[in-house]
Amino acid sequence: MTQPTRTRRAARSLVATVAVAAVLGVAGCSSDDPVTFKDGDHTGPVDEAAGRVFAEARLVPERALDERQLAASAETIRKRASAGRLPVKSVTVRDGALVVRIAVNPSGDDTRRRLAAIAHTGQLSVRAVTAVTPYPPTTGGTGGTATPSGGPECGDPAVPRVDDPAAPIVACDDKPTEKFTLAPAVITGADVAKAEAKAPQGSGGWEIRLDWTEKGQAAFTALTADAARRDEPGNRVAIVWDGRVLVAPMVRSAIPGAAVIAGTYTEADARQLAGTIGSGMLPAGFRVESFEPGR
Repeated sequence: MTQPTRTRRAARSLVATVAVAAVLGVAGCSSDDPVTFKDGDHTGPVDEAAGRVFAEARLVPERALDERQLAASAETIRKRASAGRLPVKSVTVRDGALVVRIAVNPSGDDTRRRLAAIAHTGQLSVRAVTAVTPYPPTTGGTGGTATPSGGPECGDPAVPRVDDPAAPIVACDDKPTEKFTLAPAVITGADVAKAEAKAPQGSGGWEIRLDWTEKGQAAFTALTADAARRDEPGNRVAIVWDGRVLVAPMVRSAIPGAAVIAGTYTEADARQLAGTIGSGMLPAGFRVESFEPGR
């Protein structure tokens, strides 16, 4: 069984921008409706008459869900697919799982990877940093070999993790090069009003802009103001996604606006991550149990 691979990320930074609060709106649709793609999508609607090769994927939840939760999860997967421009024709509930009909590229591998990525739980939190240690640490031995001893917090980046927002946690970035001790969450995904992929302004990669709700903006401004008054590492703020630190920049002053996660994202990965954040959490993560082209 192939483990889902997390979205590629590197060289992240957090940028202060002027916040414009907006609510992400996605039209609902029944379980057999095709996804309606947004303006600018070069893939066009999915249509068997166009000669596309389709696959049928079965997504199995990590824990048992009732019919209401499965139906809500199907709608969330459709929203994420639409935002990420993933060519999903339908998502249906069948025998305690989700069945996704999707157009595939010739190899099918990238399609499966992207589908697996939008099936993660999608838990976002923003937390104060209380301690940072290098990872992996050097624990001795000959030849200068670094022995990983960070524990499960720096485990397989392909395996998402759900944390208690009210509890402190230990988490790593996904290179991994640092291990963070983090305070309880000040902001969660419920405080995001809008998540949007933005084209690079210069030679960098695509970015993801997070606009906050009124409550979220007040919390983010207060959190960054407090961090700006502290010495290292308390002057850093971490944005955590499914148990991994996306970015943990140093803060020099209060940020009264949006957060922008900037780095080396491709357009596809930026749209996918923004769409997943904007659609909210799934009640449980899903794994791709099967992926059968030609269905």
